[in-house]
Amino acid sequence: MFKTIFLTGSGGFVGRNLKEYFQDSYNILCPRSQELDLTDKESVKWYFKSNRIDFIIHCASTGGVRNCADPVNCEKDNILMVNNLCESKNEETRLILFGSGAAYSKNRNLHKVKESQIGDVIPDDLYGKSKMKLAQLAAIREDVLCLNIFACYGKYEKESRFPTYAIMQNLKKEPIVINRNVIFDYLYISDLCRIVEKFIVKFPVNKVINVTPTNSISLYEIAGIINEISGFESKISFKEQGLNFEYTGDNSLLKQEIPDFEFTSYKDGLLKLYEFYKLSEKIS
Repeated sequence: MFKTIFLTGSGGFVGRNLKEYFQDSYNILCPRSQELDLTDKESVKWYFKSNRIDFIIHCASTGGVRNCADPVNCEKDNILMVNNLCESKNEETRLILFGSGAAYSKNRNLHKVKESQIGDVIPDDLYGKSKMKLAQLAAIREDVLCLNIFACYGKYEKESRFPTYAIMQNLKKEPIVINRNVIFDYLYISDLCRIVEKFIVKFPVNKVINVTPTNSISLYEIAGIINEISGFESKISFKEQGLNFEYTGDNSLLKQEIPDFEFTSYKDGLLKLYEFYKLSEKIS
C-alpha cells in the first residue's frame, strides 16, 4: 500500500521538487495555502480528521527572502504552523520540517557550525529566530525531525539564486556579476530528496541535522565551473572585493545517520542544472 504524505509548501522550490520526487511512490496530499491555512488551528485539525496521513513533510514558511524585510508575523506564523501540525496529527505520525543556517545567526562567520551550537547566538531577524526555536522544538520531540539547509540549488529555484543566475547569464553570453564572494555549502536538490527519502524509511536518532555536503564552494568557483561546462567564458566580476561571511555547516550527524551517502559533485549538479535550462531554452 502507498503511504500518504502530507506535503506543505509544494509550490516552493524545495516542495515542488519533493512532490515530483515522491509522487510515483506515495500518495501525496499537498493543498496550497489558499486551500488550507496552516496558521488556522481548527482548519488544520479538520483536514487531519478528514484524511489519513502517515507522514508529514513541512516545507511551508514565511520570511527569509533575501533583501526583503521579514513580515511582522513571520516568527509567530512559522512556529504556529508547526504547532498546529503537531497538535492535529496522530501520535505515531512523524514530521520532517526544514530548518536553516539562519538559526545560527547569519550576521557572523559560520564555518562548519554544529547543531549543538543552535541558541549560542540569538538571530537578529524574525526568520532566523523562528528557525532557531523550531530546531529547539524538534530536539525535545521523538516525532519531529529538523533538517537544516544552508544552501540548496537545482531546477525550479528562483532565477535570482546564484547558480541559476550564473547559468542564465552564461547562456545569454553575458558577464556574471557577484556582489561579494562567499563560501557556501550548496546541496544539490536531488541529494536533499534522497536524504528525505532515507529518513522517511528510517527515522533518525538525531532530531536536528545539518543537511550539507562535505565540500564547500565559493560563488566564484561556481561561476568558473559553469564557464567550463558551457565552453563559453562569461566575464566574472565583483561589486565588492574580499570574502563575505562564510555560510557552512558541519555534517557529521548526517554522515553518522547515513554513512554510505554519496553527494552529487558540484560539477555534476551544475551540469544537470545547466542542461535543464539549455533544454528549456530550446523548447521555448
